[in-house]
Amino acid sequence: MLTLRLAFRNLLRHKSRSLLCAMSMMGAYVLFSISLGFSDGSYGNLIRMLTDTHSGHVQIHKNGYLERPSLFRNFIISPVLKKQLSANPEIEAWAARIFSAVLIFRENKSTIARLMAIDPEQEAQVTTMREKVQAGKYLSEEADVINPILLGVHLQKLLQAKLGETLIFVGQGADGSIANDLFTVVGIVGKSSADAESRMIYMTLESAQEFLSLGGRIHEVVLRLENYSVARKQAADLQEHLKNKELDVQPWQVVEEQFYKAMLADQQGNWISQAIIMLIVGLVVLITVLMNSFERRHEYGLLLALGTPPGFIFRSIIVEMTLLSILSVFVGLFFSIGLNLYFTLNGIAIEPPMEYGGVVFSTMSSEVSLFVLFVPAVFTIGVAFLVAFFPAIKSARAIPIEAMREN
Repeated sequence: MLTLRLAFRNLLRHKSRSLLCAMSMMGAYVLFSISLGFSDGSYGNLIRMLTDTHSGHVQIHKNGYLERPSLFRNFIISPVLKKQLSANPEIEAWAARIFSAVLIFRENKSTIARLMAIDPEQEAQVTTMREKVQAGKYLSEEADVINPILLGVHLQKLLQAKLGETLIFVGQGADGSIANDLFTVVGIVGKSSADAESRMIYMTLESAQEFLSLGGRIHEVVLRLENYSVARKQAADLQEHLKNKELDVQPWQVVEEQFYKAMLADQQGNWISQAIIMLIVGLVVLITVLMNSFERRHEYGLLLALGTPPGFIFRSIIVEMTLLSILSVFVGLFFSIGLNLYFTLNGIAIEPPMEYGGVVFSTMSSEVSLFVLFVPAVFTIGVAFLVAFFPAIKSARAIPIEAMREN
């Protein structure tokens, strides 16, 4: 208790020096917190954009489909699997999908495109598929049209197709036959040719199963969870309880492996930048503490000459710097919460938009969480505690007669 009182008194006695050191530590804490906030917020937004627009949080396929997608690697959703998906409280919604490649004809124009078949109502609960329609209507809104499709804007420009026009599709059926049929354009998806969906064709599951001779079989089941961060755990739990061992359950981190690896590499680079910032701050704090100790060597020498144990001087310097860092972090907490909250609500616009791991985003935003506030606090206090050791040892081991002769 005596050490704590002495440390607090020393902080108040040297106000300008304490304020300088406190401001450097507070600035480091706020800067570190905002940087982590932007890092977590940006990555969180990217993940939500990826999972909300396409991949979902967990996907189910037949074994080997992710490594080598094929029309013939399909499966039937059994009643047992449907019951498991519907009964799981962590699963908010799920949807089935079919994928294939088709050759499209319109008059004297033709092209190859990727086909994705969906259940319109289920898909709208899992992803933002309904919001992707830029012109025309969504699939479920055209009940009177036979074989309705949504055409990507790039394909629409390439084929010069208009809403209501009929296109000829030719592909391969799952039974080995040649698949061919007529489909009607009811909507256009994608804002520009750079969008991933601009080169896609979307149709209903029923149309695709008949067109491709799949019967009731599908290629993929995509799940939406309450929180994307538990995707790995939910995928592992679902894989363990599945009755059909031919099915493979994987989280978005595996499904979108390229994106996830790019994100991890960027996070590692970000932590290196944070470490450099904290190293610089640690040097500033070290210089400040050394200056403080040098100016007080006469005082420490006198205390040692009067019989003060070296351990007491050592503890007083350590406690003084730790106390100062705690007070700095406490004050910086208000600035950190305020700034992170501001950038969470407003964000920073990116012009032009950037593409990251195949996902395009136009705004950087922060995030307020215990991780963003707690980790910088522990780091700042830890740095202050560590850099205080050298001057504390130097002062505690000073020779009294030599220290008292200095200034």
